[in-house]
Amino acid sequence: MSPLAPPPTQAAWHQAPDLARCLDKPHLAAVFAEDAIVRLLDVDGIEAVLREPADRSRTVLGLHNPSTDEARINLHGLLPEHAESTWHFISGAMHTRRAADGMYVHLAASGHVWLTATP
Repeated sequence: MSPLAPPPTQAAWHQAPDLARCLDKPHLAAVFAEDAIVRLLDVDGIEAVLREPADRSRTVLGLHNPSTDEARINLHGLLPEHAESTWHFISGAMHTRRAADGMYVHLAASGHVWLTATP
């Protein structure tokens, strides 16, 4: 890759979302601190990262759809330990649908979203 070429979208996505107005909230700032716990998740071709502060008091989930087609992710299937959690939107774009087997997040092609929940 040329040094002048922009980095691939996939590589840049793992960085923190644009939280300029949110990082002043201590619970979100803690999730992106150096001592945060970061787990990459396997979600059938969807890039997913789960971030938690060291005390695990909050969860932030980042989802990115690198595909050219819409994707749908069952949050209860992905994170059964958070099946009873209420998720809150931070940034990105999505729509949701409730089903008998959980809540689904729908991401547009090349779309992403950041969500947060308390355990």
